[in-house]
Amino acid sequence: MRMTLSAGHWICLLTFAGVMLITDSSMEAMVGEPCCLNAERYIGEPIVVCIKQKPTRGCNSDNFAVKVKSGDWYCITADSPWMKQQIQQGKVSCSEESVFQKN
Repeated sequence: MRMTLSAGHWICLLTFAGVMLITDSSMEAMVGEPCCLNAERYIGEPIVVCIKQKPTRGCNSDNFAVKVKSGDWYCITADSPWMKQQIQQGKVSCSEESVFQKN
C-alpha cells in the first residue's frame, strides 16, 4: 500500500522545515555567547582563556570573559586596573574572537 501526501500536507511540512532552518540560524545569535552582566574587578586564579566582549545587539557588555585554571568562567570589568596590569605584563592575552561559536 502506497501512501501519498496531499498538497496541504506538503505545504505544512515545507513550512515546518523552513521555520526549523530559520530558528536554528537565529538562535546562535541569541544564545551563542554568554553575556557578562555582573563583573569582578579581580580574581585570584590564573587565567587560561580571555575574551574581550564588545557590546552587541544581544549583549550590551564591555567586559572580559575569562576562564581560569579550575575551568570556571568569570567576568572582569573592562576598566579593572588589575586586568590591565595582567595584560601589560603579558600574563594574559585576550582575543576578540569568540570561543563559543560553532565550528
